[in-house]
Amino acid sequence: MPTFSRLLNLSFTCVLAATVHTPQVKAQVLARPGWEGSGISTDVWWKHPVIYHVNPINFDPTGGNRLHGIAQHLDYIQSLGGVDGLLLTTIQPDADHAQAIDPTYGTLDDLDDLIHEASRHNIRVLLDLDPKISTADLPNVARFWLNRGIAGFHVIGANPEAHAQATELRKATANYLGSRILIGDVDPTLRSSPQQRTYKTPDTDITQLLLDTSLGAVAPLNPAAVRSAIQSTENVASVGHAIPLLATDGPSFQRSMSRYADGKNNLAIAKLLATILFTTRAQPLLYYGQELGVAAQDGATPETPVIVWNAPPPPPKNKPVPPPEPAAATAPNASLEEADPDSLLNWYRRLIELHHSNATINAGEYLTISRDDQNVLIIIRKPKVVSPTDPILVILCNLSGQSQHLAIKADITKLHLRGSFLRTVLRSDSGMGTMHLDSMTLAPYAAYIGELRF
Repeated sequence: MPTFSRLLNLSFTCVLAATVHTPQVKAQVLARPGWEGSGISTDVWWKHPVIYHVNPINFDPTGGNRLHGIAQHLDYIQSLGGVDGLLLTTIQPDADHAQAIDPTYGTLDDLDDLIHEASRHNIRVLLDLDPKISTADLPNVARFWLNRGIAGFHVIGANPEAHAQATELRKATANYLGSRILIGDVDPTLRSSPQQRTYKTPDTDITQLLLDTSLGAVAPLNPAAVRSAIQSTENVASVGHAIPLLATDGPSFQRSMSRYADGKNNLAIAKLLATILFTTRAQPLLYYGQELGVAAQDGATPETPVIVWNAPPPPPKNKPVPPPEPAAATAPNASLEEADPDSLLNWYRRLIELHHSNATINAGEYLTISRDDQNVLIIIRKPKVVSPTDPILVILCNLSGQSQHLAIKADITKLHLRGSFLRTVLRSDSGMGTMHLDSMTLAPYAAYIGELRF
């Protein structure tokens, strides 16, 4: 009569054999074993993600191999404090060679290494797909990249062709474990009202995340336009099951550091825009280098880096120090910003930490108070149950180059909220202490986040 241990081993062997012969698991065999998201984990990582969008051509071209350059800086990307997904711009040569990598970026082995190394940093790698890939070819294309460990795709565009792409890709990703996802682009009609849509492109029940770049189109900054852009993400949140993904920068439009900089308050303006990005109900997408203040576009000269990674050498002794170059002519230095507690990089890190740690930021009700006449954006985030440990958050953003004096006690009362002052959570200026609702002063382009207290 078999012993209990022999029966247990026999049962385990049968289960293992059944698993190995399941077609779904066969489809997940990777070119390089070791990707931690290959199907072992069922974590739904994309509910509150931070996505980091990278064009390999300019991220770190100094090493020659573009994909290897990204892998060399995964420690930096992870140090931002909670990047969940690394989205690569299109790396395929063209739609007819959709299962290959443009040699400018590297090889398939380089991509395998990047996926493996990223998984060790708890970061998943996703791909922009060429929108011209035929619907008939998509299933094979999708399986090719998913088998290598790609965690999902960005379907570029908001049109019937993109809808067809998304539908086919969803069929492919649904057969893979490990929370493989689709990112779609927002249908422009969603930006006014979900009821005005004439077609669903892409379907919000097909894509897990919907990318909205309307905030990146706001110029110049003013409260009404920013509120309208944020409202578009609220419309997305109200349709289907997709989660809105908000971006201020991307490969298709001018970088925000160039778009809004005035030559005097560049850093303050960049911190202000970052604060808006991280305090809506949408999830944030960062375009590489915006956290450092990159102003240059992805250029035709990829050998010119848009980010300087190493600290500059000390100046020679007994020689005059040359005057600094104009900010627009120099690439930001990651090492110097790392060491500066007041840098844009460290401001982004604090915002990412808040995004991941504060449930009110992710799921709280979204309210506003109008101060358009003063060019001030006021956002209120209210948790489902207000308590001393889970208070209301008030976000104040001065979109002007002049100091602004505010009194919002009456507005808070009209919203049936209780409070008399704000306890500081984050502020971009050098101010100290609490803010009293009946008398507050915001410095030019200041951003302030405070807890409503009484």
